[in-house]
Amino acid sequence: MNIKKSMLGMAVLTIAGLGGWSTISASANSTIFNTGQAALDGAPQGVDLQNGLDANYFTIDKSVDSATGNNAAELVKAGSPAGTGNSAIQISQAGVQDSWGTIWSTDESFDLSKSETASMWIYASGENTANVGDGMAFVLQNGGTDAYSGPGQSMGVWGVANQYFNNTNPASSAIQNSWALEFDTFPNNEMPQRGTYWGSLIGWTNSSYDFADSDPSSYDISGPADTPSSQSKITDTHIASNYPGDTDTYTGTSVVGKGKIKNPLTGNMINGSGTFYYYNLQHEGLLDEGATGGIGKLSDHRWHHITVTYTPPTTSGGKGSMTYTYNDKNPDTGLPQKSTDYATVPIDLSEFNLSSGQTKVRWGFTGSTGLYSENNLVVFDQIPGEAQTAASATMTTKDNAGDYTNDVSDGDSVSGDSDVKLTYTLERTGGDEDWKSVNGDLTIPDDIDVTSGSIAYPDASYTDSNDNKVDVSKIEAPTSAGDGQKLSVPLADSGLTLSGTQKATVTLYGKVKDVASTSDVSEASQTSYFVGSNATSTAKTPSFTITKKVNPALAMALDEDSSTLAVNAGSSDDATVVGVAVPSDTTMNNDDITLHPTINGEAQDTVDLNDVTNGIMYGFKYPIANSKLTAGDNTVSFYATDTAGDKSATVSTTVTAGTVGFGHTSGDLVFEPTTLTGSGSILVDRSDDWSLNVDDSQTKNSTWAVTANTDGMYLNGTATSTPLDGALVYTDKAGTTTTLNSSDSPVIASGTSDGTASSTNIAADWTADTGIRLKVNSGAVEGAYSGTINWSFVNSVE
Repeated sequence: MNIKKSMLGMAVLTIAGLGGWSTISASANSTIFNTGQAALDGAPQGVDLQNGLDANYFTIDKSVDSATGNNAAELVKAGSPAGTGNSAIQISQAGVQDSWGTIWSTDESFDLSKSETASMWIYASGENTANVGDGMAFVLQNGGTDAYSGPGQSMGVWGVANQYFNNTNPASSAIQNSWALEFDTFPNNEMPQRGTYWGSLIGWTNSSYDFADSDPSSYDISGPADTPSSQSKITDTHIASNYPGDTDTYTGTSVVGKGKIKNPLTGNMINGSGTFYYYNLQHEGLLDEGATGGIGKLSDHRWHHITVTYTPPTTSGGKGSMTYTYNDKNPDTGLPQKSTDYATVPIDLSEFNLSSGQTKVRWGFTGSTGLYSENNLVVFDQIPGEAQTAASATMTTKDNAGDYTNDVSDGDSVSGDSDVKLTYTLERTGGDEDWKSVNGDLTIPDDIDVTSGSIAYPDASYTDSNDNKVDVSKIEAPTSAGDGQKLSVPLADSGLTLSGTQKATVTLYGKVKDVASTSDVSEASQTSYFVGSNATSTAKTPSFTITKKVNPALAMALDEDSSTLAVNAGSSDDATVVGVAVPSDTTMNNDDITLHPTINGEAQDTVDLNDVTNGIMYGFKYPIANSKLTAGDNTVSFYATDTAGDKSATVSTTVTAGTVGFGHTSGDLVFEPTTLTGSGSILVDRSDDWSLNVDDSQTKNSTWAVTANTDGMYLNGTATSTPLDGALVYTDKAGTTTTLNSSDSPVIASGTSDGTASSTNIAADWTADTGIRLKVNSGAVEGAYSGTINWSFVNSVE
């Protein structure tokens, strides 16, 4: 926004100690593909865009009025881990300079009145060079399929500055009525360089610039739009968003000086003087993807996953929001993984210039290359406007009663010759369309002999020619150890279609092979795929170790009701697990039995049963120090051996180490831009709704409280710290107002745990008269201010 006289600029608070803007190298160890063809051959499984969807789902206009040459975008074949069809969108190719590419949904299929999700894999890298550019963008726009802005740093969607440094409006050349999420592999951060004093920079004194030979437009800027002095260069590959067709997205600066300009007749650079203009592009929801050896995490020759989730407005005329999360799936397995590399930005529907009753817009990708080039590839595993889906896999073995109740988790041991059941569940969780033509491509652990299988459909209307049986005779042996057995499972004659929240299951029965007594066998987790024409989901079996067949002469059981399985992480309370290990030879004593405990897959010291007895023959009460538990759920397993050489089955339970802390937050916390009155003080309300989620998994009746303090708000862009004439204040429901400062830490929220995992937004019930607000006194000067709130938790754990 532009600062006006007597206007206080946008105030931004940074949350100290909270997640949400940090990055992780979630895919640091994933497969590297040094060429575009190798990346396509090894692409993650996605939707087959060429065959799975209707032929006219995408439109690629080979030429548009605003571009020279032909559209480089195309649908190309990609490798398929599932052995089914797979394809990618290719926007540009390494080695092809000055190219452009656009691909659009033929129909307006992204509904801004509903929740929508786009889930995709992206690959943006050169070939054996660090000089890559310029990137690509995921775009929502209310226009036609011929939308394109310009080459180079615009990536085909942003506005284009005048190449002769003349005054222009970049927004006018951008794709209109749009929102763009850029994947920028070439930071354009050349600010005009300070040089010999010749004139003066308008609005400043004693400053001038000499321009370098390059275009002075520095698109990649982080900082408030209305305060150029507070802006900073973005020096790394990055992900960010904004509205390309909005003039507020660009900040123009005029400079009176001398420098190199381009001769419009010859194209040569010549000396010139006068008024020059350069422009910055404001980046919202910036994810700095850092450089490693000159190649950022966007362009590191790896596939990366990003999920884009849209939430519609909750009130008429309100704003929606868009959350994009990077590196949230493993590219080698296709399975979800934790990521803190995300941002949430507001979505103003007025930016799309929707007609009355219109709720849907077009979506697609744009991209461009300049002097540098790269391979820009996209594989969708969930298409916006289509189905939202999920899949999972479980493994269970029989208990002593012959029922499949023993769940196998990652790292567990399974006795050889055990009866085993593999259950694969696929379901439609939401979206605008059915999950269509779904079939299964299963990968089964090497050392499970499958004997039968069946398919359970959502209702009786689903049948197949095999009477819902899986043809296990078609299982293909592993090509090499650890690769798993392959089995294609047609789920219906033409593939299964799931509507609403329907789900289906594929169940396989068999036995785990036995092993020699001297050598356990490790089984890797295996990934299976459920591939439909418009969405793909993955499921993973657990990794496990096969041990020598258990002798039932030594039996084990746990008494969870008598155990202490929930404690608070970091407290002085220890967990205990109560159970029995009973030999068939009743002449044995507790001294003849040894416990073999494991915590989270890590073997602990063995103990004689007599050392941890609970006073009952063959009974034990095993203590677990709080320091050995990680926050959250912990898997604790036992097996026993006796002096006769018998070994029991492994039994497991879960011990929860509860925590309390901040979960998802709003990131930067912003107050409304405010016009000063010149007299008295005013209270400034928060801009949009703040999200401060407290995640609590402590034991029942544990208490917690959130306190806050701050060193104050300071004017951005000044050499010395200039404090705001005002303060942050907190008003509770009773109307009591407390000033936040460095010495006092008032309680902002408190609660009592109910013993279950819960998440509470402590800012949800703040009104215009309560919560944290900004008090501004009459002596405040215009500008943009920022500061830091320091949050602390006080709970039952010191």
